[in-house]
Amino acid sequence: MDTRTQPLAGKTAETIPADYVIVGAGSAGCVLASRLSEDTGSRVLLIEAGPPDTSPLIHVPAGMIKLMRHPRLNWNFFAEPEPGTAGRALHWPRGKVLGGSSSINGMLYVRGNPRDYDRWAQMGCSGWSYEDVLPFFKQSEAYTGSGGDDRLRGRSGPMAVEEYRTALPATHAFVRAAEEAGIPRTADYNGAMQEGVGYSQNSRRVRFRASTARAFLAPARRRANLRVETDALVCRLTFDGKRCTGVEFRRGDRAYVAAAAREVIVCGGAIGSPHLLQISGIGAPAHLREIGVGVVHASPNVGQNLSDHYAALIVHRLRDLVSVNQLARGAPLLLEGVRYLVTGRGAFTFGVTTAIVFAKSREGLESPDLQLSFTPMSRAPDRHGFDSLEREPGASIAVCVAQPESRGSILARSADPTQYPAIRPNYMSAQHDVDATVAGLRLARRIFAAPSWMAHSKGEVRPGPKADTDAELADYARASAGSVFHPVGTCRMGADNLSVVDSRLRVRGVAGLRVIDASIMPMVTTGNTNAPTIMIAEKGARMIREDTNNSRPSI
Repeated sequence: MDTRTQPLAGKTAETIPADYVIVGAGSAGCVLASRLSEDTGSRVLLIEAGPPDTSPLIHVPAGMIKLMRHPRLNWNFFAEPEPGTAGRALHWPRGKVLGGSSSINGMLYVRGNPRDYDRWAQMGCSGWSYEDVLPFFKQSEAYTGSGGDDRLRGRSGPMAVEEYRTALPATHAFVRAAEEAGIPRTADYNGAMQEGVGYSQNSRRVRFRASTARAFLAPARRRANLRVETDALVCRLTFDGKRCTGVEFRRGDRAYVAAAAREVIVCGGAIGSPHLLQISGIGAPAHLREIGVGVVHASPNVGQNLSDHYAALIVHRLRDLVSVNQLARGAPLLLEGVRYLVTGRGAFTFGVTTAIVFAKSREGLESPDLQLSFTPMSRAPDRHGFDSLEREPGASIAVCVAQPESRGSILARSADPTQYPAIRPNYMSAQHDVDATVAGLRLARRIFAAPSWMAHSKGEVRPGPKADTDAELADYARASAGSVFHPVGTCRMGADNLSVVDSRLRVRGVAGLRVIDASIMPMVTTGNTNAPTIMIAEKGARMIREDTNNSRPSI
């Protein structure tokens, strides 16, 4: 038996047998646990480092403001200071609770552009074109909007997707202004035409957040063949030679070994998944030796190819329109609470973004590479990307390069599973990202200069007149922008031998191990990444069941 399968030092480990062991009950893990446990003959064990999703802050949409820094429900990672952030160490929140980041995010439901998936297929990811993945988007969602095409949208899946329930007048003014600036209106950016301006769609069921824990996992927990362990930290994968046999984890001071008869499925996200692979012996040999980990399989791209969305704000002060800044304080806050309880509407249903523009930074592009997210609030960020609502009424456009070319890394600092890895996003290191950011900031200014907006605005307060040239706008972005919390790509899928997983999401070089989460994306999607991650899990579950059925002997 390989020495890396021995129990945690000084602990007598209890063994828990299962057919499938799923590491991480986040956006992907909850979907997989639900789908794999549909087969009553399969024993499924789902292991989550965080607690159950019982906090009201999770389920009331506006609670996400408090979740961004929550000490128990959030991993609260920090990225390394770097030139692209003007030396700032940015906060990277990730959900540490059942549902993972789907339990703490802004609830935006954005599939991405169809061209994203066709590019994946062109990069060698067979079976991942838009035509291939569309059935899994439809399978997962229950879209209630009136603008959707039923050939493209799902109506009966577990994940509730709604149009924005309460749009303040400022949001309507923004949409009109975008149209005046020459941006076409799109009735459904998740349908036939992403490009344009439209009201946001949210993963929400009436008044409550629709996380994957509630939409997928909760109905499945009645099944006798599904076991869920919370507050349980997976310390490493176990191997017998080149076959993954399970995981070691601990709850408090008790040690466990989860023994997988069929497969271990890692769903730790773009930070957690490469970190677990590295401390378990799958990674670049030089890096593994540096952190004192024996090599199970040399896979130099584990933790590489990190891509994230990075956004800078254009902020205006409002003259005569209400913003969230006022509604979130004092008597208005109490009134909004009553409104929410009685009608299920109002400020308590807000996520963050109420309208979105998808646009091209320059002519000649096949699909949008910019996402401009409008929010009827204004925030004052500090050096870590933390922010607080300003007292005066305001509104902002977050300008994000949706197809960045900059790539970074996630690297374990040691073999200790409790030590956070080094996160190096390498923001704005590619000139394309600098140029597209500047173009996006100029587009945001053009929208805010339109008559329908200026009728209600006192003018721009950030960055203000001191940032006018391309160089000044780029410097402003470096000094003030923050992560949009969409890290992907660190266990890249591909057809080449240097990719971490193949097109069926099996980790190359070992048996019995898959990674199924946002880390497998070869490139980030055009927009928020929660919906694509759910799709990946739906497709991954189908692949696992197909491969299991194909491996069973015929009778």
